[in-house]
Formats: sequence, structure tokens, C-alpha cells
Amino acid sequence: MSTDTDRRRTILLVNPNTNADTTDRMVAKANMVLTGTGFRTVGVTAARGPKMIVEPQALENSARWAVDAAMVGIDRYQPVAVIVSAFGDPGADELRSRVEIPVIGIGQASILEAAQDGRRFAIATTTGLLADAMNDLVQWYCPTGDYAGLWLTEGDPLTLAQDTTASVSQLGSAIDGAVAAGARAVVIGGGPLSEPAQVLSLRTDATVIEPIPSAVRKALAEFSVSECSSTRS
Repeated sequence: MSTDTDRRRTILLVNPNTNADTTDRMVAKANMVLTGTGFRTVGVTAARGPKMIVEPQALENSARWAVDAAMVGIDRYQPVAVIVSAFGDPGADELRSRVEIPVIGIGQASILEAAQDGRRFAIATTTGLLADAMNDLVQWYCPTGDYAGLWLTEGDPLTLAQDTTASVSQLGSAIDGAVAAGARAVVIGGGPLSEPAQVLSLRTDATVIEPIPSAVRKALAEFSVSECSSTRS
């Protein structure tokens, strides 16, 4: 059973995909970022939907299941913040209307981090059918940003998700295209793509933005702000 101290320092990660193994990997990545902070991440997985969201209808449908999973997790863990860990941020807006703690989408966080200080940025992703949804996120969260555009890999995203070597090769080519267009930061558009993103960050002069660490950093920042506000009031 969690103690009150555990709960006060818990961040809930919601996986809108139904693959529990993916949830575990994303939670592990988040907890690496939290090392030494006194916080922890716990994960919940959507009960229904695809194992990996790769097309617009699945993204739209996943919102309700993400919200349901999040509400169960919030009731159980009493977290200080929630991370919606699919790049289209499904269900994030509804959650914000239902809870008072920060709700961070990994798309939101990584786009804002990539665009900071006015730098030119781009997105590289394996899920080409979600291109419009990703471009819409940029317009929503960063309408005046210096956006170089979206670069896509070739081949089936489900296959690439199981093959890190192929993902590194394909995403590397996408990053090269973005850098050639002037991007100084490139977001890797997908929560389960942290491993290839980490490899690629060592192979390019551009800053490679991993969505989950971005979301964790934003959650910590928002928690710190809310703590200061609460102390002063």
C-alpha cells in the first residue's frame, strides 16, 4: 500500500495504447528522469483499443479509454500530475476539465520544449497516418513557432516498433531531412520510440527531443509552481 508521502510524490503515466509492456517501458524511462528527485512514476494502461495507435480513428477512439484509465489511476494513487503518453495527447483536454492537478500530453511537452528560445524545430515519426494530428498539435500548442515540418519514415510503424535497428535507420534519415531544412531540434513523435531516440541523440548535431522525458520535466515544473502558489496563499 502506498504511503501519503509516496502519493504526494507520484506522477501517473497513462498509456492510451493497450500494450502493458509498452507501459512498463515508458514508466521505466520516466523513472530514469526522476532519479534523485524524490518523485516516482506509476503507469496505467487503457483497457480497450489498439496495442499501438497508428491511424486517426484509433487516436480519436482512444481518448475515452485513456480518460477512464486515468481516473482509475488518480483514485488509486492520488498523483500530483498526469502524463498522457501517446503523441496525439488523446483525452488530455477532457482530463484537464475533470481534475485540478496538471495534465501533460507528451506531444504538448515535447513540442514546447523543441520550440523554446525561438529555435527552428521539426517532428520525425514512424506513424505517417497521424501526420495531420501531429501538425494540428503544433498549431494548437505553438502556433507562432518556427516549425520546419514533419518528416516520416518508410514502412509499417508496427514493424518498426519491434525493430530498433530499423527504427534508428529510418528515423535517422528523417532527422537528416529535418536538419537539412534548418531544424535545430527534432521531436521523435511517439512514446514507445525512446530507445531509438536515445541512440539518435548521439548521432546528430540537432537536439533530439524525447517526448516522455519532456513530459516528466514539464510535470515537475508545474508541480513546483503549484507548490509555491499553495505555500504563498
